[in-house]
Amino acid sequence: MIVLSRWKKQLVKFALIGSLALLVDLGCYYVLINILPEKAFSLVGNEVVAKSISFLCGLSVTYFFNRSWTWKQKGGSRGQLYNFIVLYGLSLILNVTANSFFLFLLHGQEYLAWVPKKYLVAFIGAAGISAVMTFLGQKFWVFRAASKAIKRASKRDASN
Repeated sequence: MIVLSRWKKQLVKFALIGSLALLVDLGCYYVLINILPEKAFSLVGNEVVAKSISFLCGLSVTYFFNRSWTWKQKGGSRGQLYNFIVLYGLSLILNVTANSFFLFLLHGQEYLAWVPKKYLVAFIGAAGISAVMTFLGQKFWVFRAASKAIKRASKRDASN
């Protein structure tokens, strides 16, 4: 039987929940990109609006499932929710910026003209960058106190 460290278990759970959230994000993004009238948001672009809304849909999945399963929280405190919102606000900015940057490169650089599924490539690149930031932010900031309590309980159980 494979025994995973606490870190690895948390990372696996985070990845599974992140995959579900990513599917929600991608599904919403795909639908919005295809139903928004062309140039509906000419000031910022349909892609930015669609990515922002789809990101927020994935965010709700991430908060509720990670809080209860990955970080083993029975109920969230206001402080945790506030920190989570701040973390994901920063992550949203990073995600949308990265998505826009990748689309700029993929559509604007002649040497990248051959790349298929440019929106999907940009989406995956932005999601990967955001995932690293949010895992570390959740582990070491948002749910830090809970992680410490779980660690103390594990040590106490191991010594008994």
